[in-house]
Amino acid sequence: MERKNLKVFTRISFFTALGVIIVIPTYAFMTLIFSNENAEFITKVFSLLASLTMFASVSGIPLSIVSMFSKENLAIRLFTLIINLLPSSILGYVILMEFIDEFLRGPP
Repeated sequence: MERKNLKVFTRISFFTALGVIIVIPTYAFMTLIFSNENAEFITKVFSLLASLTMFASVSGIPLSIVSMFSKENLAIRLFTLIINLLPSSILGYVILMEFIDEFLRGPP
C-alpha cells in the first residue's frame, strides 16, 4: 500500500480520537449532574455512548499505528496515537492500582 493511501487510516483514527475527547468528558460531567433517579435514561444513553467510544478507541490504536507511516502531518499522527491510547492506559492504571492496594496492603 502506498503512503498516500494511508491518509484514510489517519482520518479514521483522528475522528475516533475526537470522539474520545468529546464523549468521555461529557459522560463524566453528565453523571455528576444527573446523579438523581429522574434522569436515569440520559445517564444510560451516555453510558452506552461512552462504552462504544472506549471500544472505538481500542480499535483506533492499530489504525493510529499504521497511520504513523503516512505522509500526514506528524502532529496529527501523534495526537491520534496518544488520544487513542489514553482510555486504555487509564483503565490499565486503575486495574494495576487496585491490584497493588488489594495485595500489598498491610494486615488490619
